[in-house]
Amino acid sequence: MSAPHGIPDVPRRTPHGMDDYDGDRQFATTLARGLELLRCFTPQEPVLGNRELARRLQLPGATVSRLTYTLMAMGYLAQDENQSKYRLGSAVLSLGYPLLEMFNIRRRARPLMMELSRDFRGTVSIGIRDRFQIVYIEAMHADNKRIYPLDVGTRHSLAGTAIGRAYAMACSPPEREALLNQLRLKAPAEWERFGPELLQNIAQYPQRGCCVSMGEIHPDVQAVAVPLGRIDRGEIAAINCSFQGRAFDKQWLVEKVAPQLQSLVQRLM
Repeated sequence: MSAPHGIPDVPRRTPHGMDDYDGDRQFATTLARGLELLRCFTPQEPVLGNRELARRLQLPGATVSRLTYTLMAMGYLAQDENQSKYRLGSAVLSLGYPLLEMFNIRRRARPLMMELSRDFRGTVSIGIRDRFQIVYIEAMHADNKRIYPLDVGTRHSLAGTAIGRAYAMACSPPEREALLNQLRLKAPAEWERFGPELLQNIAQYPQRGCCVSMGEIHPDVQAVAVPLGRIDRGEIAAINCSFQGRAFDKQWLVEKVAPQLQSLVQRLM
C-alpha cells in the first residue's frame, strides 16, 4: 500500500520484543533503537563495535553508525582505546543514579541485609522487574569471595531465579497470570528452560512461603527468596539470599534461611 501522493510507505522497525508498538505513530522508533543499543553492553561484553551492534539489533550498519555517533556526542557512549569500538559513557551512570535514590527502602534495608548476610555468609539482594529479568537495586555481601558479578544494576532471568519467582508471587493473581502469559509468548526460550520450575515454585509457595533456585543460572549457586511487596513508587519487589560454592541444601534454604528473610521483610514493611 502506498502513502498519499504516491510516496511508498516505509515500514517502521521496532526493536525486538516490541512488536506490539509496530505501526504506533506515538512510538519513537529511533529513540527505542538507541536505548536498545545501550542495553547491548554488559559486564561480560563491555566493548562492542558497530558491526556487532548491527547484528544484534538487526539494523543496517549505517543506522547503527548514526546511533553510536549521536550517543557518543551526548556522553552515553565513549570510544574505546582502539578507536573502533565503544563502551558505555558516564552519562549512563548519572542517568540511573536519581532513580536509585528514589528507593528509600535501600537505606532502611542495608543494615538488616548486612546482618543477614553475615549470619549466613551469603549475598542478600533486593530486585525489581526489568522486562523479563530481575534487576538488583541493592545487594549486600559479607565477603568478596564471588566469581559471578552480583551488585546494584546486575540483571538475571526472572523465570530462572528464586528472586524472580518470588517477584511473581508478590504480584496480584491477575498480574501474575499476565506475566506468565507474556513470558510464554515473548520469551519462549526462557519459558522452555525455566517455566516448569517456575510453575512448581508457584504451586509450592502456599506451603513453603518462599521460592528457591538450585543451580539453574550458575551451576554452583543456590538461592531462596520471598516477596517484598510494593515498595517506593509502587514498584513490586522481592528479596533473596544466595550462596555460591556451598553444598546444595534445599531444606536448609526453606527451613532456616527463608524464615529470616520473612522476618526481615516484616521489619521493613
